[in-house]
Amino acid sequence: MDLGLLEEIGLTKSEIKVYQSLLELGSSSAGPIISKAKIASSKVYELLDKLMDKGLVTSYIESNTKFFKAVNPQRLMDYLQTKKEDLENKEKQLQTLMPELKQIFSEHVEETEVEVFKGYKGLSNVFTEMISTLEKGDEFLVVGGGDTPTGNKRTKLFYENIHQKRSEKGIVLRIIFSEARRKSWTDMVLFPYTNARYSGYGTPSTINIYKDTTILITMSPTPAAIRIKSKSITESYKIYFEKMWKDAKK
Repeated sequence: MDLGLLEEIGLTKSEIKVYQSLLELGSSSAGPIISKAKIASSKVYELLDKLMDKGLVTSYIESNTKFFKAVNPQRLMDYLQTKKEDLENKEKQLQTLMPELKQIFSEHVEETEVEVFKGYKGLSNVFTEMISTLEKGDEFLVVGGGDTPTGNKRTKLFYENIHQKRSEKGIVLRIIFSEARRKSWTDMVLFPYTNARYSGYGTPSTINIYKDTTILITMSPTPAAIRIKSKSITESYKIYFEKMWKDAKK
């Protein structure tokens, strides 16, 4: 029986070993637990105390010997619910603290802020912030994405997921593809709030523009993004985009 999931809800590997041993032993003194769980004798009582604090183990004295017993496994659901409620309370406390933290942060933000993100996780963080920042009706401007399709299914699924979330929020996308991508990317317009045009010029990277932020993205050989937060730089890219949009074909 693999109880590795219990580690994800807050138990340590050693606590899991002791808990599993008690499930299989039933009532037991410390000795058999040490043997079955294969833990140091010096640690067994500390681990049992922690499990009792979590409400997963009980103890009793019989013939001057202390015995331990795992409680009904249903208690694990109660334990998880308690952790969930505790996390929700912490989230509420953090929300009340957030305005002050943001104020302190904004006082030290440079006029031009440049960050580098790597991998799909990095790109996901970039787009998640973009979607959370923009409101329904706001525009997200994109130029390019390379002259030829990558054929990478993971990349296609990644961007489909991003644009699904974007369109569900009502964020408007205006995107300029190279003519080389006209056939392979026409499915992009299937997402609501999407307007695409095509230019005879391609770009080796994708230029993403919204509010005061510009993001330069390349997907080869590995995904990477440079995010520039600067009002003046982003305004210059917006001017560049509008000129290209005017000349691009539907």
